Amino acid sequence: MAGAERTAERALALCRQGRFAEAKAMLEPLARVDRPDARVLALLGAICLQLGDIAAGSGQLAAALAFYERSIAVRPDHFQAHYNRGVVLYQSGQGAAAAASYEKALALAPDLAAAHSALGVVQSDAGADDAALRSHDRAVALAPSNPELHNNRGLALDRAHRHDDAVRAFDAAIALAPGFGAAWANRGVALHQLGRFGDALASADAALAIDPGDAEAWSNRGLALHDLHRDGEALVALERATMLAPALANAWANLGATLNRLKRHEEALAAYDRALAVDADLAEARGDRLHTAMLLCDWRGLDDEIARIGAAVDAGAAVVHPFTLLPTAAPASLQKRCAERYVAAHWSIGPAHSATADGSASATPGGAASATADGAATAMVGGAAGHRIRLGYFSADFHQHATMDLIAELFERHDRARFELHAFSFGPSADDPMRARAIAAFDRFHEVGAIGDGEIAALARSVAIDIAIDLKGFTQDARPGIFAARAAPVQASYLGYPGTMGAGFIDYLIADEVVVPAAARADHTEQVAWVPRCYQANAAWHPVAPPRLGRHDVGLPDDGFVFCSFNNSYKIDADVFAVWMRLLQRVPGSALWLIEANAGAIGNLRREAADRGVAAERIVFAPRTNRADHLSRHRLADLFVDTLHYGAHTTASDALRAGLPVLTRLGPTFASRVAASLVRSVGLDELVTASVAAYEATALALATDPARLQSIRNRLAATLPTAALFDVNGFARDLEQLYAAMHARRRAGLPPVHLDATRGGAA
Repeated sequence: MAGAERTAERALALCRQGRFAEAKAMLEPLARVDRPDARVLALLGAICLQLGDIAAGSGQLAAALAFYERSIAVRPDHFQAHYNRGVVLYQSGQGAAAAASYEKALALAPDLAAAHSALGVVQSDAGADDAALRSHDRAVALAPSNPELHNNRGLALDRAHRHDDAVRAFDAAIALAPGFGAAWANRGVALHQLGRFGDALASADAALAIDPGDAEAWSNRGLALHDLHRDGEALVALERATMLAPALANAWANLGATLNRLKRHEEALAAYDRALAVDADLAEARGDRLHTAMLLCDWRGLDDEIARIGAAVDAGAAVVHPFTLLPTAAPASLQKRCAERYVAAHWSIGPAHSATADGSASATPGGAASATADGAATAMVGGAAGHRIRLGYFSADFHQHATMDLIAELFERHDRARFELHAFSFGPSADDPMRARAIAAFDRFHEVGAIGDGEIAALARSVAIDIAIDLKGFTQDARPGIFAARAAPVQASYLGYPGTMGAGFIDYLIADEVVVPAAARADHTEQVAWVPRCYQANAAWHPVAPPRLGRHDVGLPDDGFVFCSFNNSYKIDADVFAVWMRLLQRVPGSALWLIEANAGAIGNLRREAADRGVAAERIVFAPRTNRADHLSRHRLADLFVDTLHYGAHTTASDALRAGLPVLTRLGPTFASRVAASLVRSVGLDELVTASVAAYEATALALATDPARLQSIRNRLAATLPTAALFDVNGFARDLEQLYAAMHARRRAGLPPVHLDATRGGAA
């Protein structure tokens, strides 16, 4: 076989020059002899593998596999052929078969570092994180100077939710090969998962300095800029990524997120469509597309899409952002499953850490979960021994924002003899009166937007926060990773997110018995801490000034009945809109007054009205304005009509504050029951209906019975000064009682349990 060896050497020389097709043509006659040389067959397999990389989809992978299998048949102990066969199988999507080939190679050559690493990749893909890390550790131990192996180990650590360790592995790869662009890019992804967005941006920039054509690095750069609220720059980076790699699904999805934040929702919808055309299984993008369509009130095919997403989540086949399902008819049990799956995909429950494989989400480090069990509560008066109870409020919204409109006065009314207040602000920088008010309300105001989630949690621990209160949940700019990393011994979700977090690291959900009745406890992973009044904090009531403009000035009919719903556009669905249109048809001269959301929603809603036989001009859109004018203009309306699945929250309390009655339906989920709690807290129980039919009938009755409606308005006006909803001091004391009970249980070494402030302890 001396001639065959010489030919193989010449073919190898051609391969080194990149002349793979010529090398293949030279070797193929030797593969057709009766007793081909195993080395020739293996080399042909390697050449086909290279040609497959050059011409994707050319069928060369199948040819490579055939050559490797023939090589193994000739020489079963050829470990390199077994390893290379595994590479082909893995690239062909046959992970289990690839693992078997790698294991055979390792049985023949136990010190083959590349095979250990490749086996680790397959194990990681299969979710066998511990086994994968053992394989990668062995590979690195065998070849510590190989940067590729450190990079692969970093990817496995990231996949196993150990982002800090992943960064160290990528650093090791970069120390060995500073020009290793992929390691820089992967390092950026891990840093992003940690919430270290500035560092992630620097890593992406380093990768791009090495390879300006790296589309994934451009996408990661755009994502980091997005989370740094540098949306214009993010848009440029993401458009560059999609131009370089039109088949990069995550880049299109990230572009959709940035376009949404820029209020360019129709373009965002198109970007999500591009992402899903590339990868129909990109579930989070599918959920984000659904939410974008709802922002636009584009209901074409929406019911079918909601059903598909719900079925996929229920079957465990999809990970969707939990907020996506809140404005839909998804039952609370499905919302809980959605949240649990999302948390499991992004954060660990236990000492390990969490990651997403594509780097498209802002996941962060995990931490130990707290236990939950029933048991007796220990009563507590005052603070802990030796210091006041330290409360940490965490939010991105310590500026002019709806949340601050609700909660700012609560911060100011806390009993400072018993409680020490810390704010942890991770939102965009702001310079407005509400920001100044927030800073003044706290004992310490921590600006933490520039550091990672784990660092924020460590800061909270360093100042000995007793109870960490998450005011964001899964809403925009939320950072649940702070709580996954355990910012405090006790952690609670409050106000910002109307549903379960599905996370073992959130101990309590602060609620009331309307939004979370006792029968609904199983739909929440948290222990429920009930206040005895409406759970929503509110500023004390003060008279609202009369509107500066009249009905005619804002486009409303001077004499017709005005139905008002200032809820966000994504809360409006075809079902409630159909009710509203029937009301307009049955109440002559009436109008529907909505908030001006976006041009797409305005156009779609007017088209939907026309399709239902209602003149488009009977829907009037109110532009965004300052809070004082917004509150006062409520007086121009006759009745606030709530949405069904995700009802009015701040919008309902604003309407009530202004003296506008709110009609709602008591729905089956937290998000659909908030307005009911608010309305009941001002004594208008008759405006809380039990069904859509009753909701419609009551709206019609009130619109056609001016005396009855005026009586309700008079009662509301008389109640407002003393209504429980606006009793800030009373609410603060109730909430503090819950905080004290949570803290007392923790100090006694007891796990969280359901708590009821009306009973002073365990529910």
